[in-house]
Amino acid sequence: MNMTEFTEVIAKEHRLSKSLSNRILKTLLETIQKELKEGRLVRFRNFGTFQARKSHGKIRAKFNDSKNFFK
Repeated sequence: MNMTEFTEVIAKEHRLSKSLSNRILKTLLETIQKELKEGRLVRFRNFGTFQARKSHGKIRAKFNDSKNFFK
């Protein structure tokens, strides 16, 4: 699934315009990115935790899922 497809799902599920759905999704992702750059954890209950770490001199994001969605 890409950004366009995800935006369409949000728009359809919540009866929003695609442009509003796109802005909401971009805001969510930008906020996660900003928090990670500032060294904070981002946790979504029953989904997972995002964490930034240094790896070989580069900052990389890591995602730990808290549940196995792929049973």
